[in-house]
Amino acid sequence: MKRLLIALGLALAWRLWPQPQISAPPQAQQTASTATPRQSIAASDWLKRFYPDAGNTQQAAPPAYIAAAESMADARINGDPRTPPIIRSNNSEAATPAELADHPAYKQYEARQNLRELAAFSAAVPEKIRQLREDINRGRAAGIAPELIAGQEEKVLQLEEMRSQLITEHPEISATH
Repeated sequence: MKRLLIALGLALAWRLWPQPQISAPPQAQQTASTATPRQSIAASDWLKRFYPDAGNTQQAAPPAYIAAAESMADARINGDPRTPPIIRSNNSEAATPAELADHPAYKQYEARQNLRELAAFSAAVPEKIRQLREDINRGRAAGIAPELIAGQEEKVLQLEEMRSQLITEHPEISATH
């Protein structure tokens, strides 16, 4: 009985609690009288824009509203153009059945893979440093804030330090690249 009274009290409080009023775009407020009761104003505006009926005229929406909706729809279908492409490397060497069966041989296989990865990093650093320096020069010419340019210069220094440390610890990398 006590639980029933608590449940009824919560249900009554829920129904009587004031609901926030959500303001719709001006175009949606104009079409509020034509929206069906089951659709929200924003949903009816969206549907009218992309699925006009014979008696429906397209509603003009603010440019930002249209651009955002079209951008989201395009990204859903075609993906985001700012996303870098996924590049799969096919030059990885698979472990042989003999290496899989023998633990010391597999450890050697793992060491070769690790060394190959470190060599690839070491080989990619000079190109990345060149790109970062070009970005720094373009940023200076464009008047980018000095603290942002200093952050990029710090990246260049860190990459150079990491590469020199890597070559010091693994001299065989410098011989391969």
